[in-house]
Amino acid sequence: MIRAILPAALVVLTLAACGRESYLTHPAADTSEHYSEFAGLPGDATRFGPSGLFAPARRESLDHVVLAQLANPRQSQQSARVSQIAITRGFTLRLPSNEVTAVQQRHLAECAKLGCTVLETRLDRLNEGRISARASVRIEPSRYPAFAAVITAPPAEVTTQSERAEDMTVAVLDVDKRLEVKIALRDRLAAMLKDPVAKGAAELAAIEKELAQAQGDIEVTIAQRDYLRTITETVRVDITYDGRPGVVAGYDFSPIKRAANGIIQTLITSVASLIVALAAVVPWLPVIGFVVWGALWGLRRRRAQRV
Repeated sequence: MIRAILPAALVVLTLAACGRESYLTHPAADTSEHYSEFAGLPGDATRFGPSGLFAPARRESLDHVVLAQLANPRQSQQSARVSQIAITRGFTLRLPSNEVTAVQQRHLAECAKLGCTVLETRLDRLNEGRISARASVRIEPSRYPAFAAVITAPPAEVTTQSERAEDMTVAVLDVDKRLEVKIALRDRLAAMLKDPVAKGAAELAAIEKELAQAQGDIEVTIAQRDYLRTITETVRVDITYDGRPGVVAGYDFSPIKRAANGIIQTLITSVASLIVALAAVVPWLPVIGFVVWGALWGLRRRRAQRV
């Protein structure tokens, strides 16, 4: 009897152990698969309690995320906004004065090929034959490297290179919001104007005036928005051409030329001063001659009386 019961008891105990092992392993695995979508949240996504729910540490982490979102509901929207940056790059080029005009024209021609917009050009002819120039253009970021390669090509020598970035995100968002408000106002005024309810002539005139004002404000705001988009979607390039005097055999003889011009100029100034002095003295020569003659005649008469 006992020998018959022992094998049956062993079988029952084995089945119970297997059932308990299955209960301890499968719920956690199923729950982990079910909540795998939370793997990106802070904390350990595989920590579950015996009942298959989140463990206390995991639950506290999730509660922290939820409370943070409730405290700052616009945080995700602000982080998703794309910054609007206006970039300006500057180049100062040094090259012979007699090549400044040709180099600037070549740069502007290449700019036209790349589809950029010329904002400003300037050419100054200074003393001693020196020439300086300036150009400002706007170009798409994808085409900027090709244009920069043309700018820095010989005979130009890059002496300074700068880059400036300005965050225009707030200005862009402000313009978009104002445009949205003005468009809503225009639509309300247009609906009021089309309303079949009888209105007086004065009321209709006031609505039409407000509608025209709203439309004008919308056009101005759209122009501001387009300008902000232009300066944030393109790169501004400022180029300064610093012309230097001609060099002979690697030497700059401009100081000698300046000194020679200074001597000649000094001589001319001295001759001019002499002419001015003579022009001032000549009218007084008769008077001076009469005074000198009178003085000499008086001295001679006094000597004759003493004798």
